[in-house]
Order: sequence, then C-alpha cells, then structure tokens
Amino acid sequence: MLTIVFSFLIILFASIIQGMTSFGFSLIAVPLLGIFMPLKDFVPMLVLFSFLLSIFLYQKLTGKYNKKRIIILALSGISSTLFGIYLLKYVDDNILKMVVGVVILFSSVLMLFGIRIKVRFRLLGDIIAGFFSGLLNGSVSLSGPPVILLLSNEDTDKEVFRKTLTTYFLTLNLISLPMFFINGLLTRDIVLKSFINLPALGIGMFLGLFFGNRISEGNFKKITLGLIFILGIMSVLSAVQ
Repeated sequence: MLTIVFSFLIILFASIIQGMTSFGFSLIAVPLLGIFMPLKDFVPMLVLFSFLLSIFLYQKLTGKYNKKRIIILALSGISSTLFGIYLLKYVDDNILKMVVGVVILFSSVLMLFGIRIKVRFRLLGDIIAGFFSGLLNGSVSLSGPPVILLLSNEDTDKEVFRKTLTTYFLTLNLISLPMFFINGLLTRDIVLKSFINLPALGIGMFLGLFFGNRISEGNFKKITLGLIFILGIMSVLSAVQ
C-alpha cells in the first residue's frame, strides 16, 4: 500500500515539474521511484506516461519543427531502444542506477551552468544524440538528456525546442511501447500500476501549467536543476550501497 501511495506522489510531483518547466519528468521520477522499486517495475510505465504527455503537449505547443530532423533522431533512437530494453531485462539494477545517477549529474551540471558542447556536423550530432537517447529510453526511461543537450547547444528558440522535443518523444515512444510489450516488460501489472497513477499524471500537469504561468520560469528552472542534481547524487549513492 505504501508503495502505491509513494509512487502516486512521485508521479504527481514529477508531473508538476514537467508542466512548469517542460522537462524533468523522468529525471525526477526515475531516481525517486528507484529507491523502493526495481527498475523493471516502473520504467515501462514511465515510457507510457511520456507517450501520453507527448500527445497532450503536442496539441498545446505552437512551435514548428524540422520533419527531416525528427526522422533522423527517431530512427537513431529506435535503432538502440531494443538494446536498451535488453539491458533493463538482464543488467543488475545497481549498475543501471549508477548509469541513471551519472547521466542525471552530467546533464544537470551542463544545463545549470549553460555549458555548450560544440557539434561541427549537425547530422552526426543528431544521429549520436538519437542513438544514446534510445539506449537510455529502453533501459532507464531517460530519453531526454541527449536531445535536450543537443538542442540547447544550438540555442534553439524555446517554442521550436519544445515542439521538436515533444514530437521526437511522441514518435520514439510510439515505437518503443510495442518493443516493451514484445519483450514481456509491458505487462498487465504494469498497465494496472499505470492506470492507478494516471490521475497523478493529469493533476500534476494541470497544476504545473497553472503555476508555471505565475512563477518566474528562469528561477524555477535553476531550482529544478539543483534538485535534479541532488537526485543524481542519491541515485549514485543508492547504487554503491
């Protein structure tokens, strides 16, 4: 019963952050849920929720996106998602939690301090970002950081940034979910847990969008990134214990 309550509250909190900042759902949910649940028990649920969030946000966002770029990112991501699912099925949880912590720490530091990694060839950058995004999506539901960092490096317009990310996640997870099902990870139990936590997702997004229009986005993003950094440390520490 406590597991159900805690998972509901975590999904609610992560959804509020997502609604306010347009990022951070899995970055917050994965390390917190990983404290008391095996990754296999919630990663497929988070991928499903990411898909649902993308459907909702896609209709709300007005920015434009480059269709060719989405195709390149999605194909690269899909090509590695299956390997990521293999890692989720067969690699020890502590190793994957260490990966979660390192990815979160690395991403939060780069975003917090606005550090840029110059990519000379955009096509190559898209392929590499998409590949690692798919790998992390299948294994730990962290598809965001590689593509977020890629677009941040280019100083992409905010609305284009959000629409591109949302369209990519929508496309990637549309293909990823059947892969989880075929590999026996998107089970009846996972679907039931998802259904129980679905209200938290909806309420959190509503509250996040409501408060997001009333709080300074820049300051709140810094606070959020600081929190994500702390969660990254927690994930690393939980993996080495």
